[in-house]
Amino acid sequence: MPIFLQPVSLPKRCFLQEVLYWVAFKRLPVAQFTLDGKEIRETEEIGDYATSFLDGSVDDEETQAAKIPPDPSWLASLEERSTLPSVKYEEQLRESNLAPDFRAWLEQEREKALEFERELDAWTPLYQGVLEYPSSRIFVALKEGRLRARGRKLPSKDVDEALSGLAENGYSTFDLAFSDIPSSFWTLQGINFDASTAKSETDHYCHINFDTEEVLAVFPGERRLAGTVEQVGVSFVLSGNAKTAQLRTKRGRPSYPWEPFYIEVADLIRRGELPKKKEAAIEYFKEWFAKNFAIRPSRAAIGEKLTPYYDKFVRSDGQKI
Repeated sequence: MPIFLQPVSLPKRCFLQEVLYWVAFKRLPVAQFTLDGKEIRETEEIGDYATSFLDGSVDDEETQAAKIPPDPSWLASLEERSTLPSVKYEEQLRESNLAPDFRAWLEQEREKALEFERELDAWTPLYQGVLEYPSSRIFVALKEGRLRARGRKLPSKDVDEALSGLAENGYSTFDLAFSDIPSSFWTLQGINFDASTAKSETDHYCHINFDTEEVLAVFPGERRLAGTVEQVGVSFVLSGNAKTAQLRTKRGRPSYPWEPFYIEVADLIRRGELPKKKEAAIEYFKEWFAKNFAIRPSRAAIGEKLTPYYDKFVRSDGQKI
């Protein structure tokens, strides 16, 4: 069967982690849009200090090409298993007034989380070995000035000090202007690809990003003939000797951690502390997500998840049932 191809939109700029995944796995950065039509990289939903909206799991084709076992996070996503840290369940289990059924469920989920963490601990060194050479290539390109980056320069080298100082004055990292990062700044040890941040002896940058077109020019990727391509309307058909791709699931914007969100909502209801007004609950969870996961889901996304709880537990007049 021929493979049908459709064009995708590339973002004008992409983050440091996306550059690494392009060089290491040939994963193309793809534009993603919020509910109000904004490209997500241009919004505050990318995270606070770290760019947490990016999907850090590695799919089957990527791990097979890298000759390493499947990513436990990817398998858990396919099987819809929780990847919530075991410590989150342990925090809940410390409560003395839990219903027996709820406690039993938490204990069961904690054991699953511990097993997942053991699998991830065994897999991570293999994954890090695959990224070693691509990371070095990117560092050399940055150091030589062939790849230009920009980022938000923190007011202090220490992250906690910088973030607390901004918060005390009513600001966040998004109030910091982007600036070009000089090639002399870079050290390989100072780069945090997962968070798209980097530091030196004197400076610290977050939200490090690049012109996507320039990234693809510096790292074009090895090309090879895969068959013949014909256009059908706005799509393309790859035929001939092309190997049929078996996509087990589509990759897109990763889901927010709704599982701990649901636990927190249930806990608020149990304690009688769910705000009477839905808008107040949305504000509460915006701060909750930022504090616990350094992410900023939109008001619409949070509100959508809260709707069933307010329909069931809160009357339309704002009174709790």
